[in-house]
Amino acid sequence: MFSAGLVLTIIGCADRVAIDATVPATDPSAEWARAVEKIARPDGIDVDALRASADSLNRYLAWAGEHGQHTDGWRESKEDKRIAFLINVHNAAVLHNLLRHNLPESPDAVAVGWYRWPGAGFYWGSKYRVDSEWSAIRHTGFHDTVSRYQEPLLWVALHDGTKDSAPLRWWRSKNLQKRLQSAMRAHINSERGMQKVDESWTVNPLFLARADDFVFWTDAEDVCDWMAGYASGERKEWLTERIGSCDLTAAIPDRRTDAWTANPGAASP
Repeated sequence: MFSAGLVLTIIGCADRVAIDATVPATDPSAEWARAVEKIARPDGIDVDALRASADSLNRYLAWAGEHGQHTDGWRESKEDKRIAFLINVHNAAVLHNLLRHNLPESPDAVAVGWYRWPGAGFYWGSKYRVDSEWSAIRHTGFHDTVSRYQEPLLWVALHDGTKDSAPLRWWRSKNLQKRLQSAMRAHINSERGMQKVDESWTVNPLFLARADDFVFWTDAEDVCDWMAGYASGERKEWLTERIGSCDLTAAIPDRRTDAWTANPGAASP
């Protein structure tokens, strides 16, 4: 068993990431949203656009560190606003962490202090200030967003910087549920969501790793039932046939950094 002292030592070894920007007087979200539209591509993160937008990214994270639902007293009726804020801050922190680690081959290769197992340093060992509190990237995404709101659609919005993720995008709070549904539909019906192998299909590892979320928080009989609601064509037919047994196989994980560049020779990964 871990001793209390060792646990505190591990927690203390996490990086509290300093943002190279003063807190803007006004909300820079619109500026950063425009930058995300240039950075996000169907083939991955445009690393050249990301580097060019570093100042905008820093301003957004500096602002988000001192603003949010608790600091600014957002009412309970502003649920979509709170969710969109958390998603966008999570994704911005992922991009910032990729930049400060010089676009690693994979986020899983980043080690920080005691956080040396795959993914630990990048997602748990890197803390960003969010809404006046320090929070690990994973905590912001998993605990504060998905677990709090118990909505499995949110998994499609959290970009983890790898090729297994659904494409990066900026999330607006207006009609958020419809946007999430549309994104999940596009993800499941893409190669990243489901891949045909001979006469069968493999599914993105997310759907098996988080299988309970897709069932316990919904009326679905199993993951196949839930996915079939968003699938179309061959994918939908194949999933529907497996409702009840749901013998899914995960695709081989692709944990490479989701980087794209017009100048391959200049890319770091």
